[in-house]
Amino acid sequence: MEKKRLSLRKLWKKAFTDVRHKYRLSVTDENFHEKLSFKLSSLNLWTIIALGSLIVVTLTMVIIIYTPVRQFVPGYVKKEFVEQSINDRIRLDSLQQQLEAQKLMLRVLDDALSGNIPTEDIQPIQDSLRDYRNIAYRRSLEDSLLRLEIENADPYILDISSMQIGGKDPLRSSFANNLLFFKPAEGTIRKEFNYQTRHWGVDIETENNAVIKAVLDGNAVLASWSPDIGYFLVIEHEGNLISIYTSASALFKRSGDFVKAGEAIGISGSSTETNPSHGLHFELWYNGSPVDPENYIVF
Repeated sequence: MEKKRLSLRKLWKKAFTDVRHKYRLSVTDENFHEKLSFKLSSLNLWTIIALGSLIVVTLTMVIIIYTPVRQFVPGYVKKEFVEQSINDRIRLDSLQQQLEAQKLMLRVLDDALSGNIPTEDIQPIQDSLRDYRNIAYRRSLEDSLLRLEIENADPYILDISSMQIGGKDPLRSSFANNLLFFKPAEGTIRKEFNYQTRHWGVDIETENNAVIKAVLDGNAVLASWSPDIGYFLVIEHEGNLISIYTSASALFKRSGDFVKAGEAIGISGSSTETNPSHGLHFELWYNGSPVDPENYIVF
């Protein structure tokens, strides 16, 4: 047992002595003249290597942490990138909601213009960023008065002439007979207004690429395209009056544009299901109800 302890002590002493033993490192030229020399031991060499490694690691960490080089390190996510990604996701969700709302609006408008009543229930489009569970609905005074008026109305009045109070034209009465309509397009009436068949306007047969004009001053509230009615434009005039132009092959106005009476707003010539020949389908609405355009415009 003592021999083993002595042998271990000798080995440890020998190893410690070898580590501290110094060596001479010389640099000579081709004629063996000494130019440079160093005295190094194994301990000094390992110490220099450890310090050099520590300095290299420290410099690398400093460069990665405090310089833009860190963006190229795999797995590193910049704070600005995370915020931009969240904002892009919110913007994408809003755009998707807006697109769905526009599709729903075009579908409902297409059904209204063609006289079709949708049989399925229209599902409301909800914003995924809002909580709809604790919304308190409160009926306004105007809504209550409107409901009361509709509930007390006679449900058996089927004559369209009942819309004219006292045998007078409500549209002419509201504007004190000062309405001066421009003709929407040059041509002849191919199909007249018919309330019973839900044909809410007149079909004007025109030449190909005929100019479409605004009947009154107003603001364009909707300009779009549908495969059933082609390009269409909806203009809102003063006094709750709306004019609708469909089956156009091109439009000159966009939503939000102000339109002067008689100003060119598009070109006719589109062939659609509602207007199979070249021409224009024109509608006139007052207070949410369609009126016969031939009562106010000389075609």
